[in-house]
Amino acid sequence: MSMRNNPSASDDWLNNLPASHADYLSYNKITLGRHPSAFLVYANEIKFIKQVPKNIQHIEYSFLFWLQQLQLIPESSLHMPEELKLAKPDLLTARPDLLVTSKLEGDEFSKANLLTHLPSINKALIYIHKLVHLDTLPKGMFLPKKHDLPIDIDEVAPRFRKQFVDAKINIDKQGAILALVHGDLSVGNILFNNNNSVSNQNAINIGLIDWEYVAIRDCRWDLATLAIEFDLSTGEFEALCRNYVEQRELSEIKESDFIQVAKSWLVVYAITCLSWAKEHAQDTNRYIQFLRQLKN
Repeated sequence: MSMRNNPSASDDWLNNLPASHADYLSYNKITLGRHPSAFLVYANEIKFIKQVPKNIQHIEYSFLFWLQQLQLIPESSLHMPEELKLAKPDLLTARPDLLVTSKLEGDEFSKANLLTHLPSINKALIYIHKLVHLDTLPKGMFLPKKHDLPIDIDEVAPRFRKQFVDAKINIDKQGAILALVHGDLSVGNILFNNNNSVSNQNAINIGLIDWEYVAIRDCRWDLATLAIEFDLSTGEFEALCRNYVEQRELSEIKESDFIQVAKSWLVVYAITCLSWAKEHAQDTNRYIQFLRQLKN
């Protein structure tokens, strides 16, 4: 990371900020996905900023503002867990290409963190997932994909098409458990730190960031994301699913059926990522290896 007092020519996206945000003392460029990002350092605070297309800015701002509003409704049936931390949006109306929020403190989640704190991450996800039942969802913000898969058969490599079709049949047969999913639970999008305000020594704060793929989909999409992005074994993934079912109290579905469909979502997620990686000239080996393991 590099700290500078003024943007250089290569950092034009940080030039011409509105007066309300232009008085930063320095900035700290960071690597976060495919969008240019930085921390803006002010006298009394640090803000996160990234350059995104207008539609992504709209999605993330709408979602974060909506979550803030939900916390102001005391009679709400869904209360945000103490463990879950979300960035506060800081609207930049004069720059539709920039997203500004508060900075969330924490370190990147690791596989060891995930396996140690399954109840905490599932508790945070279940809160988000259950929000799909509220009738206050911002109109036009989410793509209501519901049962639809994020990839068509024509986009699937021939050697994985049978695997994809079998997974689709299983998903369609069992039906979806609709949820408001984060959609992109990669390693860099989950932050954690110790939660000293809770007596439980194993409790932590979970910070979720980067909401551009938030959507309405089967809740097992997020669980499949965690499995592949954190390279979980079959046994570790089943433990994640069992804990999710137990905490969410899904009495209407058998645990074994939940896990079976979750494994089909593993196939769909891996093939979706494989297709994306090919299209963007990224490494495909990890997804190919994962699909081979599932096939065997």
